[in-house]
Amino acid sequence: MASIRGNRGSIKLFKNGSDVELLNVTSFEVNQDTDFMRSNYVGSSVPEGDQSQQGWSGSIDVEVKDSTVDDIIDAIVNNNLAGVGADEFSVLLGEEYPDGGAAYYAYSDVQLKMSKRNPGQTEKITKRLDFQASFRTKL
Repeated sequence: MASIRGNRGSIKLFKNGSDVELLNVTSFEVNQDTDFMRSNYVGSSVPEGDQSQQGWSGSIDVEVKDSTVDDIIDAIVNNNLAGVGADEFSVLLGEEYPDGGAAYYAYSDVQLKMSKRNPGQTEKITKRLDFQASFRTKL
């Protein structure tokens, strides 16, 4: 089975409907947040499985080239402390398949937080935007 290479994927971040230019994205991931449950019913020897959807989460890793990620987080923090409503963020993920097909997913009701990593004097500093989203829509 053929795999999808990294150059066949794309990710974009939107703030209030406008594209936020995240330069030098080095990797990203998206996870389905769900809980599995088993219910044992009287008279049944085999438990029944169920699943509770909790939303989506993920991260975007960016090589540090400018202050875009810090500016996003600073605005979120300052607006929160000032009692101002939060900006609307969404994430658009694209996949291009070896057979020529493609799929695009929009993640909405997104909240963001940031972390930084400086692995050593000879490696590049990276920033990570962790996100959670309530909804995913296939476009």
